[in-house]
Amino acid sequence: MVAVTDFFSPTTSSTSDTSSIATNTTITNQAVHNLNIPVTPGYRAPREPIVLCHGLYGFDLWGPEAFPSLQLHYWCGIEDALAKLGAKVVVSRVPKAGSIKERAHTLHTVLQQIMHHKKVNFIAHSMGGLDCRYLISHIRQRQYDVQSLSTVCTPHRGSSLMDWFRNHVGVGKNLSDSLLDGALKQNNPMQTHRYWNAHSGSSISALKATMRYEENQPLTLTSSSPGQFWQPAMQKLVQWFDAPAYANLTTDFCKYHFNPNTPDDRRVAYYSYGAAADIPAWSSMLGMPWNYMQKKEGDNDGIVSVQSAKWGQYVKTLEADHWDLSGER
Repeated sequence: MVAVTDFFSPTTSSTSDTSSIATNTTITNQAVHNLNIPVTPGYRAPREPIVLCHGLYGFDLWGPEAFPSLQLHYWCGIEDALAKLGAKVVVSRVPKAGSIKERAHTLHTVLQQIMHHKKVNFIAHSMGGLDCRYLISHIRQRQYDVQSLSTVCTPHRGSSLMDWFRNHVGVGKNLSDSLLDGALKQNNPMQTHRYWNAHSGSSISALKATMRYEENQPLTLTSSSPGQFWQPAMQKLVQWFDAPAYANLTTDFCKYHFNPNTPDDRRVAYYSYGAAADIPAWSSMLGMPWNYMQKKEGDNDGIVSVQSAKWGQYVKTLEADHWDLSGER
């Protein structure tokens, strides 16, 4: 497991804000004992609360409330270690496989209630970093002040792995027109113009067409070859499993739509971390994806490449896989 101190540098800090935060969201601000994560003396937590934002299919706490010992924490150990440093920690929860827009608005709604007139720092794992970027860039009317965003293995330029699932399985085509229309009307008309010119289209349907296939034909379960009576049922099954998040994590969407229309806020500090590991195919569920990603994008954590993880000030590449970075294992 990666040490929490990998995400902090020794710093001097003034006295922490001691005002209380009343909320149903998990908040921890007391020292926690018997931690398995090393916390180096001399590291000091930010003065303002830290909001932890999970990735795809993430959660805050999962399991029966009556049996706390059976519950799973997405940020297992990390929130406790931050608390031991003296930080105020908010563990957020957003729709597991919702679109970036939906997840960002859910996070915003919670913070409006519990962080009124407060400054906050985001630490986001995987897709959570895209949610935070959307919130910072597009949800301007906020009662809280975002100071920084630190993303950990966030696919800022999408993931070739999600492209593969789109091309070969058929998921990742569930694009919301309202999401596209809304973002394309934001503050970057020149970027939007260049996007459309690059893709030789001027409509939402053109955008969807560019994202349908990359370089390989999909498997027969999503093809339209005649005589295969089972295909309609398989297509329905694929559609049932599809979710808005998948389309939002493709390289096409992130590079040519999301990034050009989601400019950084100059008042916010952006930091990023990536991860790389050698994962044998037989050793983990990430083995085969890692091998595919290695060929397509180079060094990666099994899901997100180092190059895709870079945004703002790139701090370092951690030796870990994608799941290590949330503390799930």
